Amino acid sequence: MKLIKGIFVIAVLSVLTFSCDQTKKSATDAADAVENAADATVDAAESAADATVDAVEGAADDVEQAVDSLASDAEKAVDSAKVMADSTMKNCKGKCAKDGKSCDGSCKA
Repeated sequence: MKLIKGIFVIAVLSVLTFSCDQTKKSATDAADAVENAADATVDAAESAADATVDAVEGAADDVEQAVDSLASDAEKAVDSAKVMADSTMKNCKGKCAKDGKSCDGSCKA
């Protein structure tokens, strides 16, 4: 009887030891899975942040190019207006033009 009880105790302890070992492995596997998921999330967040920075930098470059283009267009318009104003002025050097007015305002109609 003592022998049967001893064998039974050894069997129960073996089953408990094996069961606890499997639970520990499952917990370790779950912890590893959580750690891997956390690493993947961090990597995804870093990638998204890098992509956002790149997009903002690209947009800033586009805005800078647009401003430069507008400034160039405005400068061309001012130069064109100056050329048009200069071409419409008559160089009469104080003499009255046909319409009775001079360029310097000295002639009166």
